[in-house]
Parts: sequence; C-alpha cells; structure tokens
Amino acid sequence: MAFEVDDDKTVLKPRRPIEKEPDSDRTVLFQPGALSISLLGAHGEIMGDFSFSEHFTAGRALDNMIVIDNAGVSRHHLEVKYENDSWWIYNLHSANGVYINDKLIEHREKLGFPVLISLGRSNIYLKIQQTIHGEKISEDIIADNPGANSSVHAITSHRNLSKEEIKARLLAEEEAEDSGDYTIMVRRLIHEDRTIRKKSYKKVIWLLGILFVLSAGLVAYQQIALANTRKLAIEMFYDIKTLEVSLSQADIKLEESADRLNKTVTAIANEKLKIVQEQLKAEQEKMAAEKKRMLLEREKLAAMKGKYRQYVKEANSLRLRFPTAKEYEEELITKVASELGESELELPDDFVEEVRKYIQYWQGSSRMQKAMDTIEKNNYLPIVIEALKKQGLPLYFMYLPLQESNYDAQAIGPETRFGVAKGAWQLLATTAQDYGVSAGPLANVTVYDEQDARFDFKQATQAGTRYLKRIYSTEAQASGLLVMASYNYGDNRVKRMIKQMPDNPRDKNFWKFIQQYELPKETHDYVFYIFAAAVIGEDPQHFGFKFNPPLFNAEAGSMGEGAGQPKERVR
Repeated sequence: MAFEVDDDKTVLKPRRPIEKEPDSDRTVLFQPGALSISLLGAHGEIMGDFSFSEHFTAGRALDNMIVIDNAGVSRHHLEVKYENDSWWIYNLHSANGVYINDKLIEHREKLGFPVLISLGRSNIYLKIQQTIHGEKISEDIIADNPGANSSVHAITSHRNLSKEEIKARLLAEEEAEDSGDYTIMVRRLIHEDRTIRKKSYKKVIWLLGILFVLSAGLVAYQQIALANTRKLAIEMFYDIKTLEVSLSQADIKLEESADRLNKTVTAIANEKLKIVQEQLKAEQEKMAAEKKRMLLEREKLAAMKGKYRQYVKEANSLRLRFPTAKEYEEELITKVASELGESELELPDDFVEEVRKYIQYWQGSSRMQKAMDTIEKNNYLPIVIEALKKQGLPLYFMYLPLQESNYDAQAIGPETRFGVAKGAWQLLATTAQDYGVSAGPLANVTVYDEQDARFDFKQATQAGTRYLKRIYSTEAQASGLLVMASYNYGDNRVKRMIKQMPDNPRDKNFWKFIQQYELPKETHDYVFYIFAAAVIGEDPQHFGFKFNPPLFNAEAGSMGEGAGQPKERVR
C-alpha cells in the first residue's frame, strides 16, 4: 500500500504499475513491498524461499521462476501478478488444479495475504506473504489495516518457531489452543490428504492381496495340471513302446511266414507235388488278414503318437522357459531322445550335459564333416533312408555307420576272436550271412576282398538295418539307445542283462540299464557319439558345421510328426 499527496489531499490506495514518471504535482511517499513466498512440503517443511516484486510463475518446467520437480505439478502450473490495483493468481490450465482453502481456482482469483496455495494433490504448497521494505507484514500493520486476513496473526506470532516445532504443531493429534487460521488450514489439508492416502493404501493392499491369492492359485493349478499331464504322457509313451515292440515282432514273424510260403510254393512247382489248393489259399488269406490287422495297429500307433506329442506340448507349455540358445539345444536333445525310444519327460538330470560334452568332441574334429561329404559324394543317404523306412526304424540310425566307419564302404576293422568286421556297417561275417550277405573266402582276414558283399554299400545297408530291426524288436524294447549298445557290445550279452531287469517297460530303458550295469567305456562313448551326431544333424549350422540337415527332406512317417526337420534357431 502507498500514501500519495494530490492537491493537499492524502489518499490510501493500492500500487499501480509505474509506466511513466509521476506527475510533478504528485509525491510518492512509498510503494508496496514485494511478495515473500515459501515453498512447503507435505509435512510443512520449507523447501525453498523466494521473493518477487511484480510477478512470478511456478511449475515443473525449467523456464518457471519457481521450478517444482514433482509429477503432480504441471509444466506451467500457476502465475501470480499485480494488476488492476491488486495481486491476482492465475491457473495456467494445470492438470491437477490450483486450490485456496479447498476451493478450485478455475481461471483467476484475487489474493488476500497471507495465503496458502495448494498445487493440486501434489502435497506442495506456496505460502505467500506481503512485505514492505523487505519486512513481512507485522501485527502492528495489521492492527492499522483491519481488512487484512486474520490468519496473519497465527503466522507472525509463531514466526520464530523451529522447523521441528512447526512440524510437531502441524502433525500433532490434537490441535494447539493458540493455533491460528493458517495453522488450522494446513492441519486440515494434511488430515484430508492422510485420509485420502489411507483409503488409497487400503485399496492397493486389498488389490495386492487379491492378486497374490490369484497368483498362488494359478501356480498351484499349473503344478497340478503339469503333474497330471506329465503322468498321462509318460503312461502313453510306454504304451506306444509296447505296441511298437509288438508290431516289430509281428513284422519279423510275417516276413518269416512269407519266406516259408514262398519256399513251399517253389518246392511244389519244382517237384510237381500235388497239394490241396484250398490249404494254400487259406494260408495266404491268413497272411493277408495279419497284414490288415497290423495296418490297423499302425494307424492306432500313429494316433497314439499324435496324442502323446500333444500331451508333451501341453506339459512343456506349463513350464517357464526362455528362448535361449541353451534352451534350444536342450529341446533338440529331448526330441532326438524321444524319437529313439526314450521318454523325454524322464531324462536323467546329467544326460543333457553329457550329450553337450560329446557335441563338443564332434566340434573339435573334422571327422563328421568329412563323413557327411562322403555321404553326399556317393549319394548314400537315399539308400540308408529307404532301408530304415522299410524296417520301420527311427531315421536317426543313419548316424550309426558314421560312428562305425565314417561311411567308408571299404573300412576293415581289427581282427578279434569273433572275426573281422568289414564295410560301412562293420558287419561280422556270421552276422552278414544271417541276413543274406555273402562274406567271401577272405572273410576273417584283414584285407579287401571283391567277393565280400559287405563292401557293397547297398547290400551291407540292407543287412545292417535288418539286424537293427531284430535287436529293436527283442528285449531292447524299442529303446534306440539300447539297440546302439547292443550293436556295439553284442546283442546276446545285452539281452542276457536285460532279461535280469524287472519285467516292466518303464524299467527297461537305457537310463536304468547303465545304472544297473557298467558298460565298457568304448560302448558308452559309442552310444553318446551317435546320439550327439543326431542332435547336430538337426541343425548343423547352429553347431558350426557346413552341411545341410540330412533328414530335412526325409518323410516323417517312421519317426513321428516333424522328425528330421530343423527348428527355427535361437541365435
């Protein structure tokens, strides 16, 4: 406020903005002082003091005169300026509003001092007082100006309180008797804020509690569902194995019956014997009926395999997995194990790491790359695939000659008490002859013999796959890994060991076998080298090799849906 003299008359009026020099006949005794602003926090603590003489702005943006770093404050929140003989506050379209005594300032409001301004629900306040010549308005001035806000009494009477005392007065449970309007207003705002926060906290706590209960229930449900699905998948897996063994044995018996029938017909034709045609026809009809039955059983087997894959997929979907290269390799390992007749849901804990070790052995050698080059150069792959499919065997057995001879059709093994193994499949002379391949006069001599059909890749492949089929269909119980062990260690010795195991397909697998019996290191290496090669063959480039997946274009009929085809790699 300022006193001015005009024509010997003294008037009391607000300060106007000075736009030009005062008239010569008007004397200005003094001008109104500036504004003193204190920035207060949620508990009344002073966060900063400011002084402005004409106007100021407050907000989150750096171009404000009072910068407030709080998410509840708008970039340009409010402006206070002197105009039309008064101080006015403007709401600069703030998101959370400007409040004076809980009243929302829609656009602008005239100010009386002292005043406490709330910036939305940010718990930030501006306490504004008017000063004259650098001093805050005292009670003496207020006494001379009864129109001033009465809450100034409270402010001035407690202006010497410490920070801790102010905090205690504002946050006390009971209101002090000498509390002024300003203190009462601040306490009310704090109380309202606490009430709102308490309600919000309760809602959050209830929401978190409900989410926790739902999460716990979901986890429990997933665990139960995973256990049930896994149990169903395992039971179906061993049902599939039992059926596969039964069909393989029926195949062998049917083949033997066909051979006997053909020999009988030939004998009749050669010796011109008379036989009742009805008996011969009945035998042929019996074989046709058996073939039809086996066809239906194979359709049933295919349906069971499809259902099993669905169970496994469902069980895996309930597991928490991350798409990493290590996870991708584990999927390839379990896939190969399943197709070779081992339950992928019951793999031993150390099996995956053991396979990785043998993958590293292959990666450290050029042997596999050279063997695959030999297969491509001599077009051996179609011969092997056709023979394996004919015998209904997993196509992964194509890697067995890789370990036996590096696919060298003229390979000759060392002399042993059982004889000399020769050819890509390293067949002994007695084994080759059992399956219709002549061994030649130099069968047990470690030299090449043109008359030895074991050096003929196609004949050797047919004999080798038939030999695998017999092992696969007997006590090996369609376990591909046991078949490999038998091929290397001797099927009769393995058969004797298997017969001593419990008569339960679940207990007749490679895992239980190596726990119960100690295989020679050569046989252990043999099995894992072949298995690791099959895993590499699923995606050679992922493992650092430069050949295409051998089984990519092979039909999946004998191995199950999707077998022999590489998955999308995780890089």
